[in-house]
Amino acid sequence: MILRRDFSMGILISEMREGKAVEGIYLVRSKSIGTTRAGKPFLTLKLQDRSGEMEAKVWEGAEKASKEFSNGDFVKTAGQVNEYNGKLQLTLQSVKRVEGAEINIRDFLPSSKRSLDEMLSELGDCIRKVKDPHLVKLLLMIFQDPVFKEKFSEAPAAKGMHHAYLGGLLEHTLSLFQLCECVAPRFPEVDLDLLFTGALLHDIGKVDELEYSRGFSYTDRGRLMGHIVLELEQVSEAIRSIPGFPDEKAILLKHLLISHHGKEEFGSPVKPMTLTALILHMMDDLDAKSQTFRGMIEGSQGDERWSAYHNRLQQFVFKGFPSEGGRRRREDDADSPVSRLSAPRTRQAGAGTGRNGSPSDSQSSDLPAPRARQAGKDEDQKTLF
Repeated sequence: MILRRDFSMGILISEMREGKAVEGIYLVRSKSIGTTRAGKPFLTLKLQDRSGEMEAKVWEGAEKASKEFSNGDFVKTAGQVNEYNGKLQLTLQSVKRVEGAEINIRDFLPSSKRSLDEMLSELGDCIRKVKDPHLVKLLLMIFQDPVFKEKFSEAPAAKGMHHAYLGGLLEHTLSLFQLCECVAPRFPEVDLDLLFTGALLHDIGKVDELEYSRGFSYTDRGRLMGHIVLELEQVSEAIRSIPGFPDEKAILLKHLLISHHGKEEFGSPVKPMTLTALILHMMDDLDAKSQTFRGMIEGSQGDERWSAYHNRLQQFVFKGFPSEGGRRRREDDADSPVSRLSAPRTRQAGAGTGRNGSPSDSQSSDLPAPRARQAGKDEDQKTLF
């Protein structure tokens, strides 16, 4: 039987209110034993479901209760919601490990709000925009692998910084691709195929860097090597199996992967040294930080103007003045710059150079415009997802 979020599972953590009695099943993110001033042991837990986290305390029988479950276990709890130091907290009368049942992990971990089928379809559309035959083969070899595709679809983009939820890696990849597609027309000398391929592959190492079956954590390989090294190995192995893959193109693509964090202190062994690499790094940083800002704003409670302090960013985020509540979004204005950037991307006529530095076709269709291909290539990509 698969346990699903219904009455028997208990209420969502986000719906808990002070004074409410709670019975439900939750994921244990962490636990620790402490001692009161009187020398009595107590147990502190961090419980999670897909809607959020909450601290919980066990005051009676703490040592015995702690031996019955571990971090990453699912526990059935009973207790009451109280407020302590301005935050809600559970006081538990009982907590027991759930056994003999299958768990639907999506009930306990946050997930992307987007449809998985919709995102996979969009991923296929992104790959079809790449025209270079060697890069197309590379992308198909990686993303058509059923084991990899399943893991890539489920993985978070990070343990806690940005897009830290199931499906977050796929969502972040698609968002980065859109940003690259949006700014690319400003730089006609940039190789679009290389930029698009770098965007799609830039974080594939996180599939093996992160573990996400019961909470988000790092694998041994992830801690020891990091996702940049892992994806560099994966891409290099795939390139070696593609006959005639140009050496220079392989070098430029690998540079995109290893430099996309921008600085050594952020995990990249080299800085971006090509315009394409610089664009990829900056768009990746923009997407990650803007999503983090959004999460800080959405995670704030009440009508406060400022978010909670973010330790990694070392800053607050301003949510806006109350008088701004009725303001309209600029993209509602069809003539605004935001609207023009959000609209389908087009190439300006007579831009001088096109993809890979070739003469422009004076295209006015969506970027990039469809191109004729060798027989069989379109069919391969049509069946991608």
